Amino acid sequence: MKKIVFSDIDRTLAIKEFVSEKNIDAIKKYQELGNLFVLVSGRVIPYVSSLSKKIKASKYVICTNGGVVYDYANNKVIYKLTIPFKVVEKLYNLACEKDLRIIIGGVNTTFVNKIKYPQRETIISDFTKTIYEENPITQVTISHPDKNVMHEVINEVQKFSEIEIINRHRSLYDESFEDGGNIWIDIAPKNVSKGIAIKKLAEYLNVSLNDTVRIGDDLNDLPMFLEEGLNVAVENAIPDLKNKADFITASCDNDGVAMVLEKIIDKKI
Repeated sequence: MKKIVFSDIDRTLAIKEFVSEKNIDAIKKYQELGNLFVLVSGRVIPYVSSLSKKIKASKYVICTNGGVVYDYANNKVIYKLTIPFKVVEKLYNLACEKDLRIIIGGVNTTFVNKIKYPQRETIISDFTKTIYEENPITQVTISHPDKNVMHEVINEVQKFSEIEIINRHRSLYDESFEDGGNIWIDIAPKNVSKGIAIKKLAEYLNVSLNDTVRIGDDLNDLPMFLEEGLNVAVENAIPDLKNKADFITASCDNDGVAMVLEKIIDKKI
């Protein structure tokens, strides 16, 4: 039986932050057999850890597109890559100048210039060296409702050699996708990926990659589709991911993650 299932969250496991009871029940059954269900997300540590606790998944989480591997039960960072202070400072100033919302994902705290979720964000009027030293930054997300503005931001971000845009709102690369009112980009240190983070956690837990399964739907999930083990795309995934998958499960709307877990439990995969 596969020992670890790594799953993306948005549009893979959850729909607008909601995880179905069928998925939660399947996760419980799978873990009761001594296995681990690990959330792998572009979101920051507080959000991913909170969701993992809520659905009773593994204490290990992979956040900020692979920038951090974290054990939230023991408040232990297993692996991280950070963005240099000067780069974060410039991105913060850029966001403030252009009236963009910026989310600065630190290991301990998430900082913003415009508050949206008071329970998990801290608003700041300036990004200082002290803030950075106390909270190493693993990812920055910038958003704005205007697609043209975001294309301008992309051009600015691409001038930095220390970082890369690791994920972006689907409307920025798929003209058929609706804007949705909040168009964003995730910015990470060079060489960050979900695939590298999965390898780091598997090594830490002494589990062979052949004994793992990865499930995803979007552009930032491509790096976690490794040669070893099993790669699964949900039906609503982008074509590039589906083409690389070993098989395609049901869509997020139809509890595709639960279907995969049930197949593992029944020893059909």
